[in-house]
Amino acid sequence: MIKIYYLSSTNSGCTAIKWLENHNLRYVVRKITKKNPIEVHEIKKILALTENGFDDLINSRTKKYQELEINENECSTEFLIEILIKNPSVMKLPIIIDEKKIVIGFNENEIRCFLTKEYRHTQLLENSGYFLEE
Repeated sequence: MIKIYYLSSTNSGCTAIKWLENHNLRYVVRKITKKNPIEVHEIKKILALTENGFDDLINSRTKKYQELEINENECSTEFLIEILIKNPSVMKLPIIIDEKKIVIGFNENEIRCFLTKEYRHTQLLENSGYFLEE
């Protein structure tokens, strides 16, 4: 099952949800709020699917992150996880995952990885004007 993590203050989360709906994909929403913050086990699951760990997850260009004056290379995993829990706005969002794949941030080309191979193949043929000979 696809799970989408997002903050309500971002448009990209809503865009990703709409994309999933338009492609008839089943998903569950995980809205991150102050009353319902992201949890340690969720961050660890996300990190396990990333290629570059915190580098993929943290948006170091945000004002909040820069105010924290953190050097990721000098911080423990536990400390960085705690930073993400307390400051979810420093995460690149939305985060879209299933059991094996992850897409961080909304990118229409990357999110297609959640479509079945058959669906992608059919869409490619329909959109390109090519037809398979039987």
